[in-house]
Amino acid sequence: MKPKTKIAIWVLAPALVVAVLIAIWIPSSVDFGNVDFLIEDTNGDYQYDVNESLTFTLVDSSMRDRSIVWYFGNGDSLVNEGTVSYTFKEKGKYMVTLLLDSKYPVHKFIDVVNTDHKVALDSLVEISGPELGYIGEELIFSSYGPGLESWFWEFGETGYVDAYEGQVVYIYRDTGTYTVRLKTNISEYPVDHKIKVLSLFEAIDESDPVDSLQLIHNDIRKRLQAIADGRIDDKSSFYDNIKYLERVYTCGNGERVVIVVNGEKYNDLYSYCQGLHSLEGRGKRTLKIEEIVKVTRGSGGCVDKIEVTQIVIEI
Repeated sequence: MKPKTKIAIWVLAPALVVAVLIAIWIPSSVDFGNVDFLIEDTNGDYQYDVNESLTFTLVDSSMRDRSIVWYFGNGDSLVNEGTVSYTFKEKGKYMVTLLLDSKYPVHKFIDVVNTDHKVALDSLVEISGPELGYIGEELIFSSYGPGLESWFWEFGETGYVDAYEGQVVYIYRDTGTYTVRLKTNISEYPVDHKIKVLSLFEAIDESDPVDSLQLIHNDIRKRLQAIADGRIDDKSSFYDNIKYLERVYTCGNGERVVIVVNGEKYNDLYSYCQGLHSLEGRGKRTLKIEEIVKVTRGSGGCVDKIEVTQIVIEI
């Protein structure tokens, strides 16, 4: 062997050993946090039935060469399949777990129902939830009614079924107008609900009063009206609404926000809301927030002035 060849081998060998050790000991850079799986019913009745073959599918196909174990919450399991079919023999609530590489679990709860003596009800299913939200905000959606046992929520962002409970919390990651879709065991067709999601400090386009600007005005008006309508002893609702306004609109500086009432009376946000909340009990009258006339933002996009029109109604 030539001297130069020997030198090259002696130089490269340690580097090769180091590379192998790094590959063995440094954890994989794969992001397991976004791994998800789908659950599909085969008879199309939007519920999971006893003795129905259900299909469980790992969404990310790049993960299918890894160690895969499915646990069905009743002691049964299936190994090393990205897509599996399974039939539950008894009704109940089960936690289905997908375990990757023996240490990365993904959990979902499902309700398996016995439909031997049930007929799908022709009931009107409605979604209760906000029409306006913000990136990172915990948005609550719910739907309850006679005969409801299974819920399949799609929030329009992932393209998949996202939740399976009667009341769910969802957080949007991107702005846009989304269709929240709900399928249940008692409705023949899905129910839709529209929601617009804005960035937390999204600039308001004054030339577009019917779109995002009007949505923001309506949202602020509804929060102020809720404070005015609340009982004096209901401190929880009072503080929840103030904290919402402060978090979403004022960048946490509610005491610096100027409130202009009916074009002439000036106040800060906290004092104004305290006055709204304390109005109850001042005789037989109530207050109505008629309109948010204008919302002004200062530097950084934070609201620093709100112009309101309101009237006192004698009962």
